[in-house]
Amino acid sequence: MKKSTRRKFLAASGKAVSATMIGAALLKADLAFGATTYVRRNLAGMDASDPVLVSYRKAIKAMQALPQSNPLSWTYQGAIHWTTITPLLTSWDNCEHGTEFFWSWHRMYLYWFERIVRKMCDDHCWALPYWNWAPGSDFHLPPPFRDTGSELYTVNRDPNMNSGAGALNPGAVSVGSSFSLTNFFTTNLNIQNPHGSVHVEVGGWMQSVATAAQDPIFYVHHSNVDRLWDLWLAQGGGRSDPVMDATWTGKTYTFFDESGNPVKMSACEILRAAEQLNYVYEGEPPQVLEFCRRRPPFPWWLFEQVVIFQVPGPPVELKGETVTVPIDLKEISGKVRSAVESKADTLLLDLEGVEAEQQPGIVWAVYAGLPAEAVADASSPSYIGALSLFGSGIRSEKHHEFKPAHFVYPLNRAMQAALQANAERMVVTFVPLGIVVDGKPMRAEVKAPVRIGKISLLVEKATEAK
Repeated sequence: MKKSTRRKFLAASGKAVSATMIGAALLKADLAFGATTYVRRNLAGMDASDPVLVSYRKAIKAMQALPQSNPLSWTYQGAIHWTTITPLLTSWDNCEHGTEFFWSWHRMYLYWFERIVRKMCDDHCWALPYWNWAPGSDFHLPPPFRDTGSELYTVNRDPNMNSGAGALNPGAVSVGSSFSLTNFFTTNLNIQNPHGSVHVEVGGWMQSVATAAQDPIFYVHHSNVDRLWDLWLAQGGGRSDPVMDATWTGKTYTFFDESGNPVKMSACEILRAAEQLNYVYEGEPPQVLEFCRRRPPFPWWLFEQVVIFQVPGPPVELKGETVTVPIDLKEISGKVRSAVESKADTLLLDLEGVEAEQQPGIVWAVYAGLPAEAVADASSPSYIGALSLFGSGIRSEKHHEFKPAHFVYPLNRAMQAALQANAERMVVTFVPLGIVVDGKPMRAEVKAPVRIGKISLLVEKATEAK
């Protein structure tokens, strides 16, 4: 049975590639005048007196002083992500979560936000720093954001995170699963798991899409999410942006420039951040250069997902205790073995119809084939990722039409271990996680149970386009 999906690279239309966008003139003007290459620095080691953070504080204060109807105001910029304020103004409630546009939309959002901050702090060399929670290990909230006298601080976070006693749980924010994937669309969906986990574990405003962008930590968190896109591409191995997908390349959004003028932007204008947007990340490898063309000058791949097994039984419910779901391998061992041994196929665990009545407030680590005596942490070969709800799957967040959440996890490594052990079944384990406080994981308190409607095994087949 084939899974209904549009995760394929499609031929881009000439119109989508060559369309003149309002924002393009600004980008070209920057390049024509030899614009500075801005370096987005690592927050690690920065103290409150660092010029980057002094300027950020200055801009926040100035933006917060503007009326919310001003596109340069702190409220307006945050509402572009999402808001509970009504009536909605231009570009409000515009964010992309649970879609193929997650990475691309947020890159555009940060780019124009950065330009506005640069103007509001009168620091023409300012660039947005990043919080390296992964693939680094800066799990504590950066100290300048915990200073109660700073514009970088808000009381609307988990108190333990604000005090410095609390830290992100490594099992919630690992990006290893995402980086093992090669299909852009599958990776773009999977990377939203650790991204959402950071939102959930910081707590407060960050837990809700409607308020997250009011917290100054939001932007440095997403600066790292954007950096992960570059790092994923830099691994090579067939990884590529979907430049042959006309839907992805042709999608446009409206933002605001530093003068408050509306500007439109598409994915074709942000593929090469250093060249098109004039920024790089401190310490990153050379950025991959890709272009929107009718046909790229390199091999490109078509991806098709095929369902090979659906777990029978009622929906699975996640609460505050560990939950296990057995998958019988006896009848599908041949298909599974073929997928694991293939260099072109990826075996995926697929969770659909995932929802909760309200924000559950915790993250679950997900394991496949975890031995009974094994330590359940992100370094385990059985670890395949995390599950957290943010942006979709929460019924109480009603600004958009409700959409259940969807999760995918790579299974090749875990399944290979199961086959080598001649296992007749594989057990998927969901372990609730709390943040780490004073070095010890706290017991997770679940505010609402999570229901998983359907669990399947998929094979994602990759074929080189001719």
